[in-house]
Amino acid sequence: MRLSTKGKSVSLEVSFWWVPKDNAIHIATNDKDPGADTFHVAIRDEPSKPSGQPYLFRELAKCLRSKGAPAPES
Repeated sequence: MRLSTKGKSVSLEVSFWWVPKDNAIHIATNDKDPGADTFHVAIRDEPSKPSGQPYLFRELAKCLRSKGAPAPES
């Protein structure tokens, strides 16, 4: 993770993948720096769920499909 030159934003490397069993796209940080904040979240295409983010789910699925990675149907 690194702070921008102007100090107003942070760049963070993440990975994301689809888990068919729970039909969620998981996002996790890849930061290997000691003491770095890390996170892992699941995004679902169900607006009624706390993790439901249909637009983000569809956009991430498009990215996965564009690279040939397993992804949910559109």
